[in-house]
Amino acid sequence: MKRFRSRVTALRELRQRREEEALQVHARALRNRQAAEARFQECLGAVLRHQQEVQADLMRGCPASQLVQHDGYRLLLEKRCHESRQQMIEATSAASASLQAVLQSRRDCEVVEKFCAKELVEHQREQLREDQKNLDEMALRRRPVDFTAFGTSQNL
Repeated sequence: MKRFRSRVTALRELRQRREEEALQVHARALRNRQAAEARFQECLGAVLRHQQEVQADLMRGCPASQLVQHDGYRLLLEKRCHESRQQMIEATSAASASLQAVLQSRRDCEVVEKFCAKELVEHQREQLREDQKNLDEMALRRRPVDFTAFGTSQNL
């Protein structure tokens, strides 16, 4: 019995490797997105804490110079929040693109796997034909054929 080997084995391995690479890229993109989201949440928390601090200072009564300092710090925090929000949007976009790459590489693998499955079925069918042919030949060798039973006595 002949061992099965697909004609597209090399392509199958290449597609699997590409899928694994796409999965690794996607995993990195997801980690980057989570980190960007965490930074953004941290910035929002800092802005909220600063607003509470300013409210407390206003309630106690504070000099105008301190309010100017608070305003400068608020602007800095808002700038950081804006930057971290942009980074989060970019990271989300990259994660979405990497997901699409993973899905495409998976579809590519499935096409090759379906082709391999068809080749395997054809190989098995051919093996069954060959096995049946061998069994028929062995049966013919064991028992001589009586051509007179067919009703004619033609020399073959």
